[in-house]
Amino acid sequence: MIEIDTSSFIPFYEQIKQQIKSRISLGVVKPGEPLPSIRELATLLIINPNTVARAYRELEREGFIYTRKGKGCFVTDDSTALLRKERTGILNQVFDEAIGEAKKLNLSSGEIKKIFERRLGLKTEVRKKGEK
Repeated sequence: MIEIDTSSFIPFYEQIKQQIKSRISLGVVKPGEPLPSIRELATLLIINPNTVARAYRELEREGFIYTRKGKGCFVTDDSTALLRKERTGILNQVFDEAIGEAKKLNLSSGEIKKIFERRLGLKTEVRKKGEK
């Protein structure tokens, strides 16, 4: 279930959004399934219903959920594709930052590629050892 970290600097509505996206990504909540009602989730989390409503509104605006009057909020059919696209965007941003730092260190594209491939190989090796 969704939990709120009251000591976090992340706003409550963002925490709700992140956790719902995570649950969709992990397949815990599948396309077409309903989300808890605004009032129900607000009561469970002991927060203002407007906070939950804001999270749902933003998730709907981003295309992850849709609302049916009198029925509630449901996960969209293309929500998993949207999450994949969002994760790819985040990863591209991380790579762009790393490449920018490497360029500041005067590393060539070839050197950056070698470092990346070596690091990727190390991660694969660690995973394989852990599987045995």
